[in-house]
Amino acid sequence: MAHQITKKSTPRRGSLQFYPITRSDRAYHNFPSFGRLDAKEISGFAGYKAGMIQLVYLDNDKNSPTFKNEVLTNATVIECPPLLVCALRFYNNSNNTIGESWAQGLHKNVERRIKYKGGNADPDALKGKASDLRLLVSTQPWMTTLKKKPELFELGIGGDLNTKFPIAKELLGKELDISNIIKDGSFLDVSSVTKGKGFQGSVKRFGVKIYPVHASKSRRKAGNLGAESMAKVQFTVPQHGRLGFNARVEYNKFVLKIVKEPKDINISSGYKRYGNLSKTALVLKGSVPGSTGRLIIMRKALRPNKHAEPVKVSFVK
Repeated sequence: MAHQITKKSTPRRGSLQFYPITRSDRAYHNFPSFGRLDAKEISGFAGYKAGMIQLVYLDNDKNSPTFKNEVLTNATVIECPPLLVCALRFYNNSNNTIGESWAQGLHKNVERRIKYKGGNADPDALKGKASDLRLLVSTQPWMTTLKKKPELFELGIGGDLNTKFPIAKELLGKELDISNIIKDGSFLDVSSVTKGKGFQGSVKRFGVKIYPVHASKSRRKAGNLGAESMAKVQFTVPQHGRLGFNARVEYNKFVLKIVKEPKDINISSGYKRYGNLSKTALVLKGSVPGSTGRLIIMRKALRPNKHAEPVKVSFVK
C-alpha cells in the first residue's frame, strides 16, 4: 500500500496498540485493576491537571550520568483536593456488584450528581454475601476554581475482605488526603483522556507525506486507497476523521514532590486557563495526557522500573 509517490511501499500508518481507536465515553478514565497492594493500603488518588512548570532537582540516582548534579526538567502540576468516600461497593466471586452502602449527609453537589434518595443497605449484611469490596469516592472540585459537578470512581484497598471491611467502614463518609496515600519519590501510573482535536485530515492524524505541488490535485491525503480487486477500502488506509479524546494510561511517573502550601508553587500570572492553586498539589516529572482541568486518576505503579528515593526540588518561577 503506497502513500508516497516516490516509494513503492511504506509501513502501515498508525499504531495497532490501541486498536480500535474510539472516542472516550466520558472525560475521565479509571483503571480496570489496581494490582497488588499491601494490607490496608489504598490504591491511589485523583486530581485536576493545572499545567506544567520547570524545576531543578538534585539527581540521586547512582546509575545516572548526572548523579549528584542539579537537573532542569519539566513537570506537571496536579491539584489534589481531598476525596470524599461516598459508599462501599461489594462484589461476589463472579466480580458482580451485589450492593452498595452509602454514607449519610453527603455534600449537596454529590447528592445532585447521584440523585441520592436516602435509605441504605447495611454494610454488615452485605459483607456476609460478598468476597470483595471497593471504595466509591467522589472528587470535590468546588474546593478549587474549576466547577461544582464531581466525578465518582472506585479505589481499591489491600488485604482480604476481613482486613478491608473495618478500614472501609471507618472511612465511610470521611475525606481522604493525598499525603496519607502517595509519598515523595514513588512511582505512579496515570490514567486520563487525551486532548480532543476534533475533525482532522490524514496528515495530522497519521503523518502522511505531503505531495509536491505539481504531483496531484490533492496533496494532503494518501496516494493509494488499496488494491482494486478487494472492492473495499481497508481500515489500515490513513484517512480523515476524529482525532483525540481517547482513554490512555501512562506508566511509571515519578513523584517529585507533594506541595501542601499552594503559595510555594503558584505563579504570578496563574496557570494558563486554570488560575492559581488553593489546595495540595502533586508534582510529577514529565507530562501526562489530557488538557488543562482534566481529571487525572493515579494508582501505585504496577511495574516500577527501579527503586527511587525522594529528591531535593527547587521550583523555577
